[in-house]
Amino acid sequence: PNAITILNILSGTLAILISLKIPEKLYFAGILIFIASVFDFLDGFTARLLNAKSEFGKELDSLSDVVSFGLAPTFIMFSLISENTTNEFLPYLAFLIIILSAIRLAIFNTTDQTTEFKGLPTPALALFIAAIPVSAKFSSNLIHINIINVYQSLAFLVSTTIIFSALLISPLKMFSLKFKNFKFKENKLRFIFLITSILLMIFLLWQAIPLIILTYILFSIFLIKKI
Repeated sequence: PNAITILNILSGTLAILISLKIPEKLYFAGILIFIASVFDFLDGFTARLLNAKSEFGKELDSLSDVVSFGLAPTFIMFSLISENTTNEFLPYLAFLIIILSAIRLAIFNTTDQTTEFKGLPTPALALFIAAIPVSAKFSSNLIHINIINVYQSLAFLVSTTIIFSALLISPLKMFSLKFKNFKFKENKLRFIFLITSILLMIFLLWQAIPLIILTYILFSIFLIKKI
């Protein structure tokens, strides 16, 4: 499990390097964050499977999350805002992401957040940001291009940076996607969210990912106590 966690850190570090050195390949930095999220899932899954949980592994996982889901998306957003403004100071707004991600992970490590999260999980914000350059690269029709034009607009980038960063440390409860069993009655919200996400992916492909994260937030706010 710790070796998989190190692959998570490596993926996030490469994403940062690409964001800084090869901004024209920003989509590849986004793909690396997606890869990091797979490793983030697999290290926990493997630890449970092998009964190899440890405090060392827990701390290593948190440090990797700071890199892959805090620092890497910060530099992607920095590049995105830089491309859309002549204001030399505005891109530094992206630093809110790493600052509040670090605070969010500290809160996570010191509270019980197994069945519900308090605030937006850092991987959700990271995937939201990573999907913007990736979906721009793989736009295939006019609908996709119109969606991308919204995602890459300065107003969207700035507003989502502020709002989503604030959600990281908000007291809002967000549902976990971890299934203890597969009974529909006990997992209605999870099943509805997954079905909605699959439908969005079928129709919008990569362009659906920011909408899926937004759906997750809206479901958490309005449906977590009703379903």
